[in-house]
Amino acid sequence: MATIEEITALLAGLSEEKLAQVQTFVEFLKAKDAAPNATTWCFDFLENFRDATVSASRDPAGMETKIAEATCGGVTRFALWEHPPVTGSGTVAYLVPIPTGLRDVKLKFSIGIRDGAELPSDRFVAFRVLVNGWKLWSTVKSRGAWEEHQVAMPQLGSDVVRIEFTTDGLGHHRWDWAVWGLPRLESG
Repeated sequence: MATIEEITALLAGLSEEKLAQVQTFVEFLKAKDAAPNATTWCFDFLENFRDATVSASRDPAGMETKIAEATCGGVTRFALWEHPPVTGSGTVAYLVPIPTGLRDVKLKFSIGIRDGAELPSDRFVAFRVLVNGWKLWSTVKSRGAWEEHQVAMPQLGSDVVRIEFTTDGLGHHRWDWAVWGLPRLESG
């Protein structure tokens, strides 16, 4: 286990930009530590991204999907970047094992269009969440700032559930800098 002195020594040589990234990550970890007090179970989609399946409904050209910091409305947080492909939609799908007897499961996330996007106000990006192939939630968004969402999940007791995060440029993919902020399943 690293001591605070060892960590401080490692931070000493970092640039201001890298220190800002470290600060954001530490804030993320602190928020995560606070959550277990109110939560009995949590599935973090960002932590499990390496196990996700990324696909496009048509050709994946133009699609960008990764985990990174995203700034929307001047607020930065870790997010799933999901810029849709030139045509059709892009999907990031997860197989989530649900513990036996779990009740009151909620999907919590925020959506945004990253700062700097020049998406015209009359164009929209569609955001959708599917559970086992059924649309659970959807909306369209045209501009910046994070929007917080919490969606009650159907009864999921003791099963493996397929949860899909989908974005669609609705015929126009340019500047569709769509992001899902801190998506997670929680029960508590």
